[in-house]
Amino acid sequence: MKLLLVLSLLVPHQILAPEDWRIVKGARLGDRASALLDVAATGPSDAWAVGYGCGAEDSEGCPGVERWDGVRWRKADVPWRSYHADGVSADSPRNVWVAGNGETAAAAHWDGLRWRTYQPFGAAQYHRVNDVAVAGQPWFAGNTPNGSAVVVGWTRTRGFYPAFSLGGSLNAITARRSTGDVWAVGITGTQPLVIHGDARGAWGNMLLPPIQDGVLTRVWQVAKNNVWVVGYAGKTLADSRPIALRYDGKTWRQVPVPVARGRLTGLTGDGAGQVWAAGVNTDLGERVMFVRLPSGSVSYGPRLPIPDQRDYDPQTVTKVSIARIPGTKRGMWAVAAAGGGDREAHFILRSG
Repeated sequence: MKLLLVLSLLVPHQILAPEDWRIVKGARLGDRASALLDVAATGPSDAWAVGYGCGAEDSEGCPGVERWDGVRWRKADVPWRSYHADGVSADSPRNVWVAGNGETAAAAHWDGLRWRTYQPFGAAQYHRVNDVAVAGQPWFAGNTPNGSAVVVGWTRTRGFYPAFSLGGSLNAITARRSTGDVWAVGITGTQPLVIHGDARGAWGNMLLPPIQDGVLTRVWQVAKNNVWVVGYAGKTLADSRPIALRYDGKTWRQVPVPVARGRLTGLTGDGAGQVWAAGVNTDLGERVMFVRLPSGSVSYGPRLPIPDQRDYDPQTVTKVSIARIPGTKRGMWAVAAAGGGDREAHFILRSG
C-alpha cells in the first residue's frame, strides 16, 4: 500500500493497480524466449493469443498459438512452417484467422474442426503479413520487399487478392462488417499512415497531423464518425512517447496522452462507447499501462515477474495487445511481451 502511494505521488493523475486486472497462467511455449503479440476473443469461453516461442538471439523461434476454453489456456498446434504468429482475429469460434511469418508470409484458418494453411503471397520470400482482421471475410495488412504497404483480401471464390498498396509499412488492420469499412495503420517515411477502404471498394490514405517519427500500431472503429488510432513517436523505446488520434468523420485530431515516455500498442472498444488503449510507460516498465480514451485517464496492471535480463536491457514490457470479451460487462484480455534476447517472456492478463 505504501509503495502504491509513493508511486502515485511520483506519477500524478494516474491510478496504479486497477481494481481487477490479474495475471492468468498461459500455455507453455517452449523452454526458450517467448512473446505474445496479439489477442482476440469471441466470448467468455473462446479466446486466442498468438506470438512465438523457442526464441533466442540465435533462433528465429516457432509460432505460438494459445486458445482459452473458459477454464485454461491450451497450446494449439497449427500445421504451418512459420517462425512467428503475428496477428489473430475471429468473429466466431468457427471463423478464426491467424497471420504469421517465416521464410514466406503465412495465414491459417480455424473452422471449428481443423486448420487450413495458406500463403497469401504464394512462395515469394521476404513478404510479410503483420495483422489480420475478420469481418465475415479476412483482411491482411502486410509489407513487400520493395517497400510497399499492402492490404490483401481473401474470399472463397477469389482466394487472396491485393486490395491496395502504397509506399510504407503496415502494422495493424481492423474491419467492421456492419459498415463495410476497413482500416489499416503503420508508417510511411517518417510519418504515421492510415489507409481506409469502404463498402464500395474505394481505397486511399488519409491526411493526418504531421508527427515526426510517428508510428501507428493499432486502429479501432467505434462508429462511422468515431475511429481511433494509437502508437508512438520516436525511434527507440527509450525515447518514444505514446500518441493517440481520433477521426470524427471529417478530420483527424491528436488526443493528449499524459505519459512522457512510452508506447501504445493495443486498442479495443468496451462495447459501451469507450475505447481502451494498452502499452507501456517506460518509467513504470514492469507494469502494463492502460489508457481510457477520450478521457486520457491512465491506470496500471499488476507488477509482472519479468525474468532478470542479465545482459539485455531494458527489463520492461515491450508490447501489449488488448481485446474485449464479448458477452461480458467489462471483461478484457491483454497479452504482453517483456524483456528480450534469450530471456524474453510472455504474460496474459484479464479484467472483469
